[in-house]
Amino acid sequence: MDLSDEDLYDVIVLGGGPVGLFATFYAGFRDLSVKLIEATEDLGGQITLLYPDKYIYDMPGFYEVIGTEVVKNLVMQAKRYNPTIVLGERALKITKLNDHKFEVVTDKAVHYSKTILICTGIGAFTPNKVEAVGIPEFEGRGVFYYVRDPERFRGKKVLIVGGGDSAVDWALHLKDIASSLTLIHRRDVFRAHEKSVDALMHSNVTVKLFYVLKEVKGDDWVRKAIITNVQSNKDEEMEVDDILVLVGYKADLSIIRQWGIAMDSRGVLVDDTMETNIPGIYAAGDVASPKSGFRQNLLAVGFGQAATAANRIKKYLEPSSSAFEHSTLREPSSKITASPETATH
Repeated sequence: MDLSDEDLYDVIVLGGGPVGLFATFYAGFRDLSVKLIEATEDLGGQITLLYPDKYIYDMPGFYEVIGTEVVKNLVMQAKRYNPTIVLGERALKITKLNDHKFEVVTDKAVHYSKTILICTGIGAFTPNKVEAVGIPEFEGRGVFYYVRDPERFRGKKVLIVGGGDSAVDWALHLKDIASSLTLIHRRDVFRAHEKSVDALMHSNVTVKLFYVLKEVKGDDWVRKAIITNVQSNKDEEMEVDDILVLVGYKADLSIIRQWGIAMDSRGVLVDDTMETNIPGIYAAGDVASPKSGFRQNLLAVGFGQAATAANRIKKYLEPSSSAFEHSTLREPSSKITASPETATH
């Protein structure tokens, strides 16, 4: 199959989280044509999905910064060199056609590139669920596992189930938006950051410890929740408009294991250049497992890995090119064609 220049990209970046976004920018910075493919309908990865309004304290250059602000700036930066961005497509299969041609099959289309950079984080997210009567029939009708728009909870009676960062952070964010907010947790020990827990316990949120969700009732929408005290085994009924079940997520890397890429229990094995066992396929961020054995799942580390991978891809495709292993005040590219409003597919 003959491919035009528009069909065959220099690199396909899989994953639109922070590391994938920075990789998209940096590859464009090195004059590479880039297609970014993200499985969900939103860019930003875990930040967008789990804690968009949480402060991030280990972002270089910022004393503290809200997650949504990080994502906003990363998206703007990623679009600088006019990449093609594809949302809502999950990569299912990667096939190496020859030394400089890969085929990526998603659940909706087929894409081609000379190299692949995997930035899928810790894998596809599936929310953990609770065993409560009525939960399945009210999913999407008052029972939610994500918060897409905080404003939809304005003036509502909200119940949050969970005791981790996501549950506590959303309780703090929604406490002044909802008309009333109750958080139940099956233990008296939280898995959230200590400062967040302290803020929660001194807020207007009603916190009920040693409680679980037993049953959900309603008509076309959730109307009531039955919660049970696990110590006394007594039930309580409460009126609710919405229930947020935030008890963690399962991450799944199983699809990558079908691609013939060497992996260990932590992710995709990479060398010091972020290359996998298959020449032309690289990985960066939480999905990458350095063969050296030293691993840190930090944004700062992921950004460095993304830059390393992009630089090595440039060298892989153009052996005579500069390694460009330094920062600069002058852009190496002679063409900046994108605006922050670059179209997204």
